[in-house]
Amino acid sequence: MQFAEVAVDFPDEHSRTFTYSVPDELEAVVGDLVWVPFGPRTVQGVVFELTNTASTDVDKVRPITARTVGGPFIAEHLTRVARWVAEYYRTTLFTACSLLLPPGASSRLRTWLTPGAINRDLTKREQQAVGYVVENERAPKSRVAKRLGLGGTPIVDRLVRQHILHAESEWERPRVAAVYSTRIELAVTEHVVTELIGEYADSRQPRRAELLEWFSSGKVAQTKSALNKMFGGAAVKWAFDEQLLKIRKIRRDRDPLADYFFQQEFAHSPTDLQKSAIDQIVAEILAAKPSENPSDRQFLLHGVTGSGKTEVYLQAIEACIAAGKRAIFLVPEIALTPQTLKRIASRFPGKVGVLHSGLSIGQRYDQWWRVKNGDFPIVLGSRGAIFAPIENPGLIVIDEEHEWTYKQGDKAPRYHARAVAERISEETGATLVLGSATPEVTSYRAAVSKNYRLLELPDRVGSEQTPGNLMKPQSMAKVDIVDMREERADGHFEMLSRRLIDAMRDALQDGGKVILFLNRRGSASFVQCMDCGEVRGCKRCDTALTFHRDSKDSRSQSGKLMCHYCNYTAGAGSKCPTCGGKQMRRSAPGTEMATETVKDYFPGVEVFRWDSDVAKTATDHQRIMDEFVKSEASVLVGTQMVAKGLDIPSVTLVGVISADTGLAVPDFRAGERAFQVLAQVVGRSGRGAWDGRAVIQTFNPEHYAIEAAADQDYKLFYDTEIRLRASQANPPFTKMIKLMHAAGDAEMASAEAERLANALIEARESHGESGVEVVGPTPAYPLKMRNMYRWQILLKGAHPERLLELVPTGSVWSVDIDPASLG
Repeated sequence: MQFAEVAVDFPDEHSRTFTYSVPDELEAVVGDLVWVPFGPRTVQGVVFELTNTASTDVDKVRPITARTVGGPFIAEHLTRVARWVAEYYRTTLFTACSLLLPPGASSRLRTWLTPGAINRDLTKREQQAVGYVVENERAPKSRVAKRLGLGGTPIVDRLVRQHILHAESEWERPRVAAVYSTRIELAVTEHVVTELIGEYADSRQPRRAELLEWFSSGKVAQTKSALNKMFGGAAVKWAFDEQLLKIRKIRRDRDPLADYFFQQEFAHSPTDLQKSAIDQIVAEILAAKPSENPSDRQFLLHGVTGSGKTEVYLQAIEACIAAGKRAIFLVPEIALTPQTLKRIASRFPGKVGVLHSGLSIGQRYDQWWRVKNGDFPIVLGSRGAIFAPIENPGLIVIDEEHEWTYKQGDKAPRYHARAVAERISEETGATLVLGSATPEVTSYRAAVSKNYRLLELPDRVGSEQTPGNLMKPQSMAKVDIVDMREERADGHFEMLSRRLIDAMRDALQDGGKVILFLNRRGSASFVQCMDCGEVRGCKRCDTALTFHRDSKDSRSQSGKLMCHYCNYTAGAGSKCPTCGGKQMRRSAPGTEMATETVKDYFPGVEVFRWDSDVAKTATDHQRIMDEFVKSEASVLVGTQMVAKGLDIPSVTLVGVISADTGLAVPDFRAGERAFQVLAQVVGRSGRGAWDGRAVIQTFNPEHYAIEAAADQDYKLFYDTEIRLRASQANPPFTKMIKLMHAAGDAEMASAEAERLANALIEARESHGESGVEVVGPTPAYPLKMRNMYRWQILLKGAHPERLLELVPTGSVWSVDIDPASLG
């Protein structure tokens, strides 16, 4: 008898498997998705290991119920990666595997609660549970239990047992599957058709001959109803009864690239530094036997903006494909995918598969299966594409590796794509290339410490080429820093400084394009009453509402207030809801107001706005960028999207409206984030034949991050930042774990946070883990979000995970290893 170790779809505090027997008629393999009995239920699971001996008492081992057709879904090396993800990021094995399954493959049993009969007095928490179900008429059991916080599940179970709440379970149907189109075609040979046409052509049933002649001309039909209209129901029925026609189902591919046309492009002759980088990367890709030291095949490509990093990637990919291996190319978000797709698909037409959240669920399903079947040697996508079902990866490229969007922080497993890529490189021998003009401090220190191989591209190359197809060197943009304190002292209180306005006028008159960067959506970040000082806040979240002007009338002062955390909206009435005062003031302008300001200064100039309010899909991002590129002298006003990866040669000026946004955030990475976004956005200027210029507006011109970004001097920034990190014992000199708890009751949330913090401190003292610091509990920012009160605890030290082994957090706490944000 054969036994399988299966990771089941069940909430658990341990990343473990359970033993099941494999029925003789079921041929299970590692990576299969199976159905197994688990307690009184049947759940899904993934086969991790097959053995001939059971790890537990054979009499207690239950058999696998069924195997999902189409497997195995997960390659064996990726099951090992999933095991590492589960252990490192402290989640269940099945949750880690869910990242590797095709869209729609996973389904689960969901329990719904409805109101029953209340036959006794209820406690406060029981009243909260019943009230929520009554209010919603029907609610998921898991959500009701979560709202109660610690101990919520036993309370809900008790209410169900006593029939105060009724429970009903149902399988969630998969959201997506393959789609097929029907095709009616001839089922007999041409010789048979010819004879039948001759037989019925002059008979009393000529429609039969007409039907056969129509099909013999090479035509096919989609439906019987269409044939009935053309030839009559009797002739069609006769053809099917005689088995002259057959219906065939053909799988239809929902291709996200169907509307794209890519003109073939060819490789450029690299500069000496580019060639050196390419040669070193390709040597590792082609190595007959990968080095036993993973750092030998993991590179950090540090190149200034416009230094030609993409050409290095593309030539490395070309060598990878030529060697019969496959490549994964990651970009930080879907806004960059269309431009990167154009660059890659123009070099490798028909060879690129796309996997990212901007696709429809059907497109993701079809692309996933085509990738698994080997149709594409290159996979392009955002962070989730690191789990693409590739058997033989030879190269993994992570472009703009410093971006925080490579870290999943909203749900488990809270993985970082870079860390997963390192693990895949170790498991498969694939070469890893991280690229950035502003590498994350942790990554650069790893390169300095020889954990990565550092490749440098310190010079910018232009889009023009010299004879011989060589890239032409180009200078960096000239940057001016404007002290907005001086502007205010001189009586200029406008959003745009006088120097920026003059620079925009010069750039537009010369036929160039302008990018204005402001990392804030909307028309104003908050609305405040001048009488009582009240700031209009969200009812569900502990944060200010953002004012958005009415999109139908850009000049109108009417609009709405919106919460950027939960999408709660309220009317932007002129009266204060607290005191009735009528003097409402809008403060801290956003992209919408900036767009109107530019139109006021430069009437007749096309102004484009690019933020997540106006661009929600990859198609929207591509449309805005295409319109901006095709326009004459124009201005693009945007958030961080305009800072990432845009290569538009006609942009001659970049203006940063407020460089201080983010510097006051309570996070040790605030300076790093500010430097990165400023250096990146300044790098969008002067990438063509004209010299570039940038203007940075700030109230903190002496800040090291702003000075270093203006000088495009990463080394200056790194030297300052790494000293600060060392003095404060922050990463990369220590590890961090963020614990987050949320509950609908403010007092219960606070009490649970205090309980766990005390338990962690007690365990630290009693087990001698003095090297771990317990910070908190502290309110998260914002404290209240979607009607849930949030508290957090931070663990710092060389091995903070040891405390979690001693003090289980339970399901009411989320665990974020190496958090990207402390907010």
